[in-house]
Amino acid sequence: MTRRRLIILGGIVVFVAALAGVGAISRSTSSTAATSVSVSPAKSVAPSVSWYWTMAVAPSSPTTLILGTSSGLYRSADAGKTWKPTGPKVFNATSVVDAGSAIFAAGSVTKATSGPVVKTGNRRYASDGSVVFAASVDAGKTWRLLHPVGLPNATVQALTVDPGTNAVYALSNNGKLYSSTDDAKSFKLVDANIGIPAWALAVTQGGHFVGGDMDAGPHTSSNAKAWQKTAFSDGNGGSMVMEYAVQPKNATQVLMTSNGIVISSDGGRTWKTALKSTTMFGPVAYAPSSPNTAYAVGFDGSLWRSTDGGKSWSQ
Repeated sequence: MTRRRLIILGGIVVFVAALAGVGAISRSTSSTAATSVSVSPAKSVAPSVSWYWTMAVAPSSPTTLILGTSSGLYRSADAGKTWKPTGPKVFNATSVVDAGSAIFAAGSVTKATSGPVVKTGNRRYASDGSVVFAASVDAGKTWRLLHPVGLPNATVQALTVDPGTNAVYALSNNGKLYSSTDDAKSFKLVDANIGIPAWALAVTQGGHFVGGDMDAGPHTSSNAKAWQKTAFSDGNGGSMVMEYAVQPKNATQVLMTSNGIVISSDGGRTWKTALKSTTMFGPVAYAPSSPNTAYAVGFDGSLWRSTDGGKSWSQ
């Protein structure tokens, strides 16, 4: 992902610091041992936007990245060295996922006065707005707007795909969960309230779920209805969850971003540090055509890559 460091430090980092704090990054050479490194200006930086949401790697290319942001979608064909806007204009692109040969993106068009994230009481969620749902079958070069039957005209908070069945799930920012088994042509209500704050969601092995948010921490569920909180402490001593990624060839292996990056080898029941950091990380994704390759974005604008399935990372 690509963004200019000076612009970031003048804008997005100020916003992020109020939420999570930005600190020094250390890189681990294993899942348990961490080695401190000094971080120079990012080799690859993300587009200059106010919020990063999610990311997908094109099914056909491990170096083609699609980034969902508060300012829409961005595409890189060179592993994050350069970026160009793509897809629908002027929308809060909360989610991007691979689904077979297609990439789906969703979010909403929000009011100009609304920020990308709203905090009400003890929960945060994407701003209310009219739903946007789009698909690409050419690695994110072009996009077609979809109008799925059964999906309400409300903000999609998160999309996820069941790696076993290829069913697509759409989570609204009000906590309603929908599923599609016909390539997002239509959706059916799965649950009127999933029971945890609507933020990040992923499907792991056997149709099980992981879900979490910035305040309540990570959870697991066998049916997206009854949830069990999992033990976890992030780089700042909290339990913040930002996003998930499930390895394409091994759905028991899951990455989760927070302050730094953690990894699970048991479908999200337990977590180990993969990238120790006090910097908040957001988008994270595996490459379908190269399952040991993964990418992650820090809110300091840095882009990181793993070539061993997410166990260790380099900038």
